[in-house]
Amino acid sequence: MTNTTRRTLNRIGAGCLGIAATAAIGFGVAGAANAGTVPVTHPGEPSIAMTISNNTNQTEYLVGNESSSGGWVNGPKDTLAPGESETIVAVAGSENILETDVEYQIGATGPVATYRVVDSQMDGASTFGSGINGDGSTNYVLIPGIQSAFPNANATFTLK
Repeated sequence: MTNTTRRTLNRIGAGCLGIAATAAIGFGVAGAANAGTVPVTHPGEPSIAMTISNNTNQTEYLVGNESSSGGWVNGPKDTLAPGESETIVAVAGSENILETDVEYQIGATGPVATYRVVDSQMDGASTFGSGINGDGSTNYVLIPGIQSAFPNANATFTLK
């Protein structure tokens, strides 16, 4: 193999590695943006990122959602399949408290799981009010968690 051919192959290989590295960084950044990060639209005002994981064998169907005193940056999906997760993000308009409520029916006729986060300057972050209600609710467990509080609350919910 000549030196010119070897240099050409090395350059092609380096170019391919550069493209692969750029793609990997792009996918990593996209993944990080969906892993509970919250855009700050009004510094010092509350925002919420809540990750919901459906660890059941039933599809969850959206039956209600609300973001008081704010708006959805990434609203809830219409359905959440078994084994699927989603990150929902809301930001406040010009308040010092933000509340998000998302309700999914478990299966076509099952109970309703309520995923609720309140992020308040006065009280911090809370998942109080989250739970499962309705016939068959004892067949499921909802595990909430708070990873960070005001002004940028991050919460997780696992439905089992």
